[in-house]
Amino acid sequence: MPAYSGKFQYLDVSGAPVQQGPCEFSFDTETAILTPASGAPLAFDLGDVDVLSPVGWELTLRLADGARIQLRQFGAAFSRLSADLTAAWRDRTVRCLLLEDLAEVARYTAIANGAPAEIRIYGSNLAVLPLDGRPLQWRLAEVDSIAFDNSAYCYRLHSGADELAVTKLGQKTGEFGDRLRGAWDALRRRSAEVLHQTFPFLDPIPLQRLVALAPEGRSVKLASLATVHPKLPDALIARAVNPAHKPYFDSLKARTAADSLMTGFKFVRPDEEAGDDSEASSDPGDAGAEAESQPIFFWFFFPLAGRDIAAWEAASGTGRATYFFRAPQPVEESIARLTRGLALVNFRREPVYLPDTSLEQQPRFHRYAIGSRKLPELNGLRAAFLGRAIHSSVEEWEQQVSQIA
Repeated sequence: MPAYSGKFQYLDVSGAPVQQGPCEFSFDTETAILTPASGAPLAFDLGDVDVLSPVGWELTLRLADGARIQLRQFGAAFSRLSADLTAAWRDRTVRCLLLEDLAEVARYTAIANGAPAEIRIYGSNLAVLPLDGRPLQWRLAEVDSIAFDNSAYCYRLHSGADELAVTKLGQKTGEFGDRLRGAWDALRRRSAEVLHQTFPFLDPIPLQRLVALAPEGRSVKLASLATVHPKLPDALIARAVNPAHKPYFDSLKARTAADSLMTGFKFVRPDEEAGDDSEASSDPGDAGAEAESQPIFFWFFFPLAGRDIAAWEAASGTGRATYFFRAPQPVEESIARLTRGLALVNFRREPVYLPDTSLEQQPRFHRYAIGSRKLPELNGLRAAFLGRAIHSSVEEWEQQVSQIA
């Protein structure tokens, strides 16, 4: 952990100085430590730095609680300090956005929605890491279009009503577009390939409609799949629901409002374990996750009849519990928000069900607490979470369900 010598000023939320003077400043991949010449050191997580602003020979760090740390008079080492700290801060932010286990394609310095930022392209996601602003994460499966605006020399990405405008890429403009479109196209090709393998009875045109109707990482009504092929809803259930999960699936389906059952799928990467170890190990009698032989796993949302509650079930070998969420009307919009939250954390269960005390107090989970603060979708997902019923036995599961919903 290299140490840099200079001066600092610590300002409270009102901007009033609390501490100041000579200091040493050091940091690693997660933690920064500021040691005043007199007094105890100050330590904080790099993920709790919301804004990092280099202006001239001064570096300002705005912390999550609103306080600010200003670093100045670091001499010739300032440029290296600024560059290395910025890189470490962005890497920590990526970890807190729960993207660190995805394959990175490329990274670029640009202007994103009017602010200087680093943009990282992953195989399935896009991370926008501005110096002065909230980091953004876009799932490529949710990108509706990518277009180049010649008049503004700008790439425009659209996802529903949201737009991301990327410009000032310089000589990397063409490369950025090629890499971005390449990742987007590869994801769509993989969807077509995997869905063809999963449902081989679909001819090319129905398969094309299925890829458009049910992109990876989104939830759609199960009944709507019949518009692609009349056998598709039953075929999906037969393919997705293994015998061990069938009793839980049938019980939830019986509680569900007519024609409201929703489904979706995600890819399982070769390097990705099937399921969440913590979920499998956190409950007595909850067996470890079995190896996932399918290239995708399916889930189902069951909007419970007469209730503003939806049950979520990963019905393949990865599922170890049923999760319950608030889902007020219109229920399809609620489930779309829940699905987006789950997808942004790559369907990890820990960030959903762990209590706030675990996220805040246990070091190995602290990045989830930071992620919940930085990702409104994850924060909303946790706020909507009502509880989970463990697949220990059908009888015990039913008792847990009755207590939750």
